[in-house]
Amino acid sequence: MTKPNFQSIFSKISNHSFLKDVWLLFSSSLLRIIIQGVYFVILARTFGPDRYGSLIGAIAIISLFIPFSSLGSSWILIQKVSRDQSSFSEYYGTSILKNFIFGSVFISIILLVLGLYPIPNISIYSIFFLSLANLIFMTLSDLCRDAFISVGLLQYTARVILLLSVNRFLASLVLITLFETPTLFIWSVLYCVATLVTAIISSILVFKLIGYPKFKLSRVTQELTRGLAFSVGASAENIYNDLDKSMLVKLSTAESAGIYGAAFQIFSVSLTPIQSLMLAAYRKFFQKGEAGIKGSLDLCRKLLPVSLGYSLLGMVGILLLAPLLPKILGQEYTDSALALMWFSPLIFIKTTHSLAADVLTGADYQKARSVSQVLVAIINAVLNFWLIPLYQWQGAILATIISESLLMISLWSCVYVYVKKS
Repeated sequence: MTKPNFQSIFSKISNHSFLKDVWLLFSSSLLRIIIQGVYFVILARTFGPDRYGSLIGAIAIISLFIPFSSLGSSWILIQKVSRDQSSFSEYYGTSILKNFIFGSVFISIILLVLGLYPIPNISIYSIFFLSLANLIFMTLSDLCRDAFISVGLLQYTARVILLLSVNRFLASLVLITLFETPTLFIWSVLYCVATLVTAIISSILVFKLIGYPKFKLSRVTQELTRGLAFSVGASAENIYNDLDKSMLVKLSTAESAGIYGAAFQIFSVSLTPIQSLMLAAYRKFFQKGEAGIKGSLDLCRKLLPVSLGYSLLGMVGILLLAPLLPKILGQEYTDSALALMWFSPLIFIKTTHSLAADVLTGADYQKARSVSQVLVAIINAVLNFWLIPLYQWQGAILATIISESLLMISLWSCVYVYVKKS
């Protein structure tokens, strides 16, 4: 290939708005991964497998309620505003109100349940600050992220994503430099403060660059069914992503949860390029899907070669790099290297079902997506309850692989049926 041709191709790529958005999100996520990796190592080494496993278990339980903390309003915001930008202020204000109302309700529920059935090594006061951070402050930050997605300002979406990790990294530095004996309670407070700062800065950016929210209490009770469909789907996704960590703490040992949690954190890093691509395309799925499922499926076909190609490379990369994990985290995490290898097929499986899921959502078939996710979440819970007592973290991974495979088959079956009907 000649030099002028290479320059021409590079110029076309660099001037392509969608590829620019993908690159911005990927580079931001890459920086976030590096930062998260550092404070993840700090926490894993500071607390050890036992206490770190309890922390992972607590956050996993709280994460189950995150989608309900605004009752799906952020997804409705993207759906509506991507098709009609003039509706931004009204939907943004409604989303904020829903977050404060429903987030507070679920914080109370979490405190009540975990007060009666406590998690080892972690106090109810720590649970409160972790819940406040994730169900109110982080949800507000995520709402700002989605506000920028809805109007196509993905460069600011990238900044909001990065900001949260930066602030939590700074909190981890405060933990190990200012406190001689770091505890989970101290970390939960620092974690909460860092998340609050992120929400404040992100909100100010939205006010300046897009507009101010309009608050109407009467709108809080509107579109609850649509919002519930989004929330149920996202909650089911959290269940088959996080329930195994909680069940490991209860049905196995905190150490086993720590081994599994460490491997899952590293595995999550490998999904970042795909997540960046899907996030950049999410608004477009709604725009293309307004004309029907064939429109969103056409967009999927364009993304498919790159997505599946990366997933195969990611599987190979995990198998090659997994043995280095104990050298980074310490020898007590030796089993995490093996767990990471077990996770490798999930890159391909998750990539494949993520594409099908957004095809359905973009074409307004969110209910079909949510039903599939709920059924798989139930299957995942049953498999974890059966396999974890028998095989500990190995059983949790096996349950995840089976569940994600069933979800992939179910979602693509739904796409096939709706395309045939259309």
